[in-house]
Amino acid sequence: MSNTRMVALFWVGSTIVLGIFFQNVLSDFVFHALHLNNPTILFDWSLTFVLGYAIAIAAAIGTWLNVRVRELAFECAQELSKTSWPTRSEVQTQTVAVLAATAICAGILGVFDAVGSRVMTGWLPAAIRWVAHLGH
Repeated sequence: MSNTRMVALFWVGSTIVLGIFFQNVLSDFVFHALHLNNPTILFDWSLTFVLGYAIAIAAAIGTWLNVRVRELAFECAQELSKTSWPTRSEVQTQTVAVLAATAICAGILGVFDAVGSRVMTGWLPAAIRWVAHLGH
């Protein structure tokens, strides 16, 4: 994939994510907090949807027009193209290793939890009662 295509896809994806974010912020924190109505204004699009995506598109255009930000994006894409990515078999092997380590840790934690529960609910109260009985 070319660097230009990678940066363009990043910008489009970021704009969509920002649009969703701004729509939710406007809907939940602004309109809901101020008890404002959120009318449908275009097709099935609410006012917060249109405003959220308008803000996101404005942010995308503003950052694209900033030469330093655009150069940084192209430099990052260039560095990513130099990265050696793992093969499918390496990813599968590492995934199995992580799942096995997770299962082992979960088992150890489960044993500690069971022993700790038994100590706290059974053995410790019995020992306290025994010590208290010795004092009488």
